[in-house]
Amino acid sequence: MNFSSSGVSSTIGVRGASINFSRRGTYLNTGIPGTGLFNRQKIGGFSSSSDQRIGSEPSRLPIHQIIQPQPEDIKSADVQQLTSTNFAEFKQSLLEANEDRRELEEEIKVTSRKIKKAKIIYVLSCLFIAGLLVKSFKNKIHEQRDYLSDLETQLSNTVIQIDTEFDTSIQIKFSRMIDCFKELLNSQIIWDITASMEQDRRITRSAANNVIQRIPVKFNLGNIDNLKSSSPAFHFENKNGGDLFIYPAFVIMKSKDGRFGIIDIKEFDLDFSPQRFIEEESIPVDTSVVDRTWAKVNKNGQPDRRFSNNYEIPIVLYGKMELKSKSGLNEAYSFSSYEKSLAFAKAFEEYQNQFLQTA
Repeated sequence: MNFSSSGVSSTIGVRGASINFSRRGTYLNTGIPGTGLFNRQKIGGFSSSSDQRIGSEPSRLPIHQIIQPQPEDIKSADVQQLTSTNFAEFKQSLLEANEDRRELEEEIKVTSRKIKKAKIIYVLSCLFIAGLLVKSFKNKIHEQRDYLSDLETQLSNTVIQIDTEFDTSIQIKFSRMIDCFKELLNSQIIWDITASMEQDRRITRSAANNVIQRIPVKFNLGNIDNLKSSSPAFHFENKNGGDLFIYPAFVIMKSKDGRFGIIDIKEFDLDFSPQRFIEEESIPVDTSVVDRTWAKVNKNGQPDRRFSNNYEIPIVLYGKMELKSKSGLNEAYSFSSYEKSLAFAKAFEEYQNQFLQTA
């Protein structure tokens, strides 16, 4: 994959047969090496991109809190529906690699069982049989082990390899994005917001405009099983759907059952906003307390004196990211460190804008 000021260009295949993706479209390249015969045919084009934006300042933002009753789910569409049109061919290559890996893994299991059975027969033959039969059983074990080693080598090589090359200006932005992501990993807590809804403050007597459900998750750098990239992917764990892997030119959502969708980086929206949160659990050390409220409040924000056991609660500032696409991606995360999450969101926006401007 090549990343330049004119956009992303990628080539998949081998000498004599390859597919090239760029902002001008998708092309099939065929030829006979060494003969000078060559053909280039357009087979597709890129879709238009969507806008990117960073959220507003923390002042006068809606307040959020946790609630036990089930609010509305924040969940993406089925992964099969998420793939961008211009990545359909790439997805097919990954599907074929997946199928090859599945067949190899099954053959490895069968061969491992055969080796185990052969060992048992060999031990018994040593006890009760002598001569050529014992040697035959021993040779059989060696043959199966060699075959197993060959299968394991094939499995390790059954991947899609992606090598990326950047223009200097894009490389600087990409490197900064990686640095900001590594800092983001040091946030004390990252939550997957699995559900959210507005609430009637007059009825609940709460200062919170919205209620959510959240689950702690882990982020890291990594790749999906059958894809190797010279540039790391940002791995977002997802508790109510497939995990997200953000690569330099696309985003993959992979479900637990191995199905996946591929979203063009230009069709991926990362919207960041400050999140004022009524924190009734322990306050993370990298979080700022920006205000205080009461468990039960009047419309003017003062404590409701009708509740004798009313108590004061801190309002903290978190960072919130909403990840969306026109094809149906819909996920949200909350970060204990507002500063680190804001820095990553800005770095991502600057990097993505390189491609949005040339779309």
